[in-house]
Amino acid sequence: MSHPSQAPVPAQPLVSVIIPTRHRLRLLQRAIDSINAQDYPAVEIVLVDNYADEPLRVSDVRSRVPVRVVRTPRMQPLPTNRNLGASHAQGELLCFLDDDDVYLPIKLCNAVKALQEDPSVDFVYANTEQIGPNGERICISGGEPEIKSFLRWRYIHTNALMLRRKVFEEVRYLDAMTTYEDVEFTSRLFRLGYKARYLPELHAVWYRDGRADQMTRRNWRRAYENWQRLCDFNHEVIVSDKELRGFYHRKMLALSLLQFDVRQAVRSALLAV
Repeated sequence: MSHPSQAPVPAQPLVSVIIPTRHRLRLLQRAIDSINAQDYPAVEIVLVDNYADEPLRVSDVRSRVPVRVVRTPRMQPLPTNRNLGASHAQGELLCFLDDDDVYLPIKLCNAVKALQEDPSVDFVYANTEQIGPNGERICISGGEPEIKSFLRWRYIHTNALMLRRKVFEEVRYLDAMTTYEDVEFTSRLFRLGYKARYLPELHAVWYRDGRADQMTRRNWRRAYENWQRLCDFNHEVIVSDKELRGFYHRKMLALSLLQFDVRQAVRSALLAV
């Protein structure tokens, strides 16, 4: 007796979620819980222990998803930790999650589906909800894959991305970008011509609590150096648009004055008009 043929079930590629962390076990567990709640089964977690006083162990966290821990040889900036985690990941698809943020349950399943539907797409991203110190919603950030709009509004958060591994290996985070590294990374993906797909749905939550231990603490010298890099790396795109040029170079002017960089201040004052 013959049976009707069935369409083959698509293979489920392994997704590696990379989480840099240091001394924030309670928040880290919340992030891991959000991965355990995913609708997608083929997942691993790579924890990057940024040289904590007490080395992080797999047994320190609860997870139904396989976990491995990579310890840095010294304290390192966030982009270096992300690169290190990616080098130890086994998945063909990569995601990143800050240890004080969370994914929504649909994130991995829907992002994988979008990449499988179109092999020409290099990375996908969705919306991120920003939550303030008192639990209030600041905004939901998201938008179409267009570099000028992205540079102006910076609506693609690291937590919202999923990339093919081969793409990440070609681009990687810049170790020197100790802040705004996510903006630089994503703008470089656009500049280099990688194809993106935007999913207009909510995939992640970014807790902007203003805590003293947050990864993006205010440091004016660091902000000055990295904003200058952003302006330089994206110079052709920025100067081609009056609004974008004004936005970036008004901020560059203010940061230059704080650092007594007269030459950069004059240059940015001329470009900002």
